[in-house]
Amino acid sequence: MKKQGKIQLLDIVPIFILAGIFIIFTVASNGATLSSYNLKLLCTNVVPVIIGSLGCIFVIALGGTDISIGASAALCSSIAAVISGQTAGWVAIPVTIILSTALGALIGFIVTKFHVGSFMCTLAILIAGRGLLNFMLQQSSIAAPKGISFVTSFAFTIILLIALIVIVWFVFEYTKFGFYCKCIGENERTVHSVGINVKKIRIICFMISGLMAGIIGLVQICRVGGSTSTLCNMLEMKVQMAIFLGGILTTGGFSAKIYKLIIGSFTIVVIENGMIILGVSSALSEAIEGIILVAILITTVYCSKVAVNKDLKMAALADKESVAESAAH
Repeated sequence: MKKQGKIQLLDIVPIFILAGIFIIFTVASNGATLSSYNLKLLCTNVVPVIIGSLGCIFVIALGGTDISIGASAALCSSIAAVISGQTAGWVAIPVTIILSTALGALIGFIVTKFHVGSFMCTLAILIAGRGLLNFMLQQSSIAAPKGISFVTSFAFTIILLIALIVIVWFVFEYTKFGFYCKCIGENERTVHSVGINVKKIRIICFMISGLMAGIIGLVQICRVGGSTSTLCNMLEMKVQMAIFLGGILTTGGFSAKIYKLIIGSFTIVVIENGMIILGVSSALSEAIEGIILVAILITTVYCSKVAVNKDLKMAALADKESVAESAAH
């Protein structure tokens, strides 16, 4: 029997979807999508989505979710901005990272210790975080930390993005920690039964997600010039959609791949960018985006089912051949 190829249908469909959408918008905009200005804008807009996805991929691999990213990013960077305003601008960097990582640890502890669903827990944190941010803004305006505007430069953000992709890719694909994360998503009981500390891994995964949220918040608050009630708004939704548009299943496991989240991130950003270039009104744009995203998700789910059915048939065929060989001997 021939060995099954490593490339699955679910792995390549998101690539064709992204290419198709990009070509459609390029033709519809008479090439405006390919302008140097727009390509730079695409790269700038995709940075927070990819960074958020890089953190969330660990949680997704477990079969969980984290929709508190946007609120965590906005709240922690705003608190850090207030503290740095009374000390030094650079203080905002470590403070933001420490706060967001600690918040991620808190979420992981609650989910693990009290067996609360990650969706409900992070939803509660999202609501609480936004509420606290609005309360802070009612008291006084919050300006961006001074002296660290370099974090918003195009060169810095691209270098930062590449560095984070390389680090996360190595940890996720070539360390025991990354392997365990995917194994937990496939079968948590089995992983626990062989003596692996599942609770510890889950808490660390949420800490990584929080860490990435902090990095995004710091970049965005400096880019905007200060904190607002809409800072990093809907970022968590973009991250979730990017992950699923890339072909990563909600159950996580070994379907989670770094290149998939990058493809998914570009897909959702290209759709939003294309609507703006074509001059579609915001209300109609949201409706069209929703329809396109649903269609893509249906395609992804269908391809996933096809891949699973194919694997089952291959496994059944292998079992039959094994039985036949045993009977022959």
